[in-house]
Amino acid sequence: MITWIRDHWVQPIVNQWPFMVAYIVLVGWESVLQNPVPRWMIIFFQAWLAAAVVELLHWRIVKWLSYAVIYTLFITELVLEWHFGMYLSPTILTLLIETNSQESGEFLSTLFRQPAFGTTLACIVLLMLANIALEMLHVSRLRIQCSWLKIKSIWFKGLAALLLVSGLVFSAISYTELFSCDEMNDVDEWRSHRRNPNDVVTQLIVAVYDTHLSSREMQRAIEQVHRIKVISKSKADNPKPINVIFVIGESYIKEHASLYGYPLQTTPFMDAEQEAGRLFAFADAVSPYNQTTKVIRNLISCNSMGDGEHWASKPPLTAVFKKNGFYVTMYDNQKSTGNQLLTELFDFSLATYLYSSEMAEACYDDINDETYDMDGELIDAYRETIEGDASVSRFLVFHLMGQHVDFAARYPWDTYRRFTADSITFRKEPWLDDEMRKDIAHYDNATLYNDAVIRAITQLYADESTVMLYLSDHGEEVFDYRPRSGRDDFSFGSDARQGARYQYCIPFIVWCSEKYKQENLDIVRRLRQSTNRPLMIDNTYNLLFHLAGLHTPYYRADRDVLSDSYHCPPRLLNDDYNY
Repeated sequence: MITWIRDHWVQPIVNQWPFMVAYIVLVGWESVLQNPVPRWMIIFFQAWLAAAVVELLHWRIVKWLSYAVIYTLFITELVLEWHFGMYLSPTILTLLIETNSQESGEFLSTLFRQPAFGTTLACIVLLMLANIALEMLHVSRLRIQCSWLKIKSIWFKGLAALLLVSGLVFSAISYTELFSCDEMNDVDEWRSHRRNPNDVVTQLIVAVYDTHLSSREMQRAIEQVHRIKVISKSKADNPKPINVIFVIGESYIKEHASLYGYPLQTTPFMDAEQEAGRLFAFADAVSPYNQTTKVIRNLISCNSMGDGEHWASKPPLTAVFKKNGFYVTMYDNQKSTGNQLLTELFDFSLATYLYSSEMAEACYDDINDETYDMDGELIDAYRETIEGDASVSRFLVFHLMGQHVDFAARYPWDTYRRFTADSITFRKEPWLDDEMRKDIAHYDNATLYNDAVIRAITQLYADESTVMLYLSDHGEEVFDYRPRSGRDDFSFGSDARQGARYQYCIPFIVWCSEKYKQENLDIVRRLRQSTNRPLMIDNTYNLLFHLAGLHTPYYRADRDVLSDSYHCPPRLLNDDYNY
């Protein structure tokens, strides 16, 4: 290979120039436009390297496979950026692994309905036609006969050598610094403080390396499980049996709950329970991220992000509950039931943190084996497992599908299609059309169904001493203040508060059975007094320990929203914006 490069290094440029042009346009178009000098040289070096492989092997199949790869990368980047305002990142890799076949179908259906999908398709077709034309021009040998393009031209060789050497130097510096990063935060520093390439190949490399670092962090979290400390107590000090239920919703926009003032009655059960004094809705709760995996890791872990504590530095709260004698159940309607090989290859994913063999043994006594189209079916499946032993203290975690992705598929139409486009007459924005109103109505129907699911959960142990905490992992946008739906990597610019209101501000609710209220008068009093306190959900474990009456060294009163010594630490959204 070295000998070939020494003797034939200029051949790929002459013989594979259509391929190099395609690589630069498809892979490096955005990088070249953003930073023309160093990035262009890096992209030129990458294109030459790929063309050199094609030239050296000299197999037609290698060339067409290489074309397939770069077109796949280009299409992926184009779809992510033009339609979803995102780029290839660890988040996207995580979403791809965590997405099952049903969600993939919903995603493609959503993509096809995007207004710009036709433009995207046309752009791809035009580029392919141009690429074919260049290859035909090259094969037919109708080349521009300029003297500086000839192999023996000193000017041509000099310019090519300058670009290749510069690209090699810039690439070596950039990637050496990348692979010197020890934590994901270091990668973020590398990405933001240097003029690094932004091409899709580099994005893919960074994403894979980020996931490698995340995998190491996962191992740290597993180690914490084996170090859990328990406060020894006499049997007489043990509290009465209690049921603590922790419900994690999905993509719930607080502003769409009538409990929080939405014009449509989307939460009739919770409204009634609040009126009866059994439900307490916190008004100022935010999620640290708008992406499920990041949220769940910091939600399940006993860490405080505002105090600089990494999620992998503390054990999961489920393991703490189990170690302290609670019967712990996890019913997850987003649990991955897909390809085991993918789970092994991408062990950074949320599924591994929650369900690796070591974690499962340390954290749970019971886990669901199936997932369901509707969240209500998940609750029905759990109900069938309930036994009559009221002497056991239980900690139940339900992770719902909630209002995720395809809102129309998140509720049974026959019983919960109460709202239609005509119901959204209170929205007067001139850009809001009928299709957008339909999507909003679907979302509101899904929210109404979610309220019914919450009711079903409270009824599981309504006659016992039971407390339930419900929150959502993050919010969403459904044409709430701009013509946009979904979530993106929010830039926190001039409209940061408005964007955070829908993507990060979430419902945060505590419900108590009558028996629990009678046995915990002080807690109920504190709940009434604390609903206006600001909080971020990474510290939820402290509230759960308080509600359960669990004494553990992991409890921090200054991070418990019910405590007299509570102090809300900085609430950094997406590690960036101080809310």
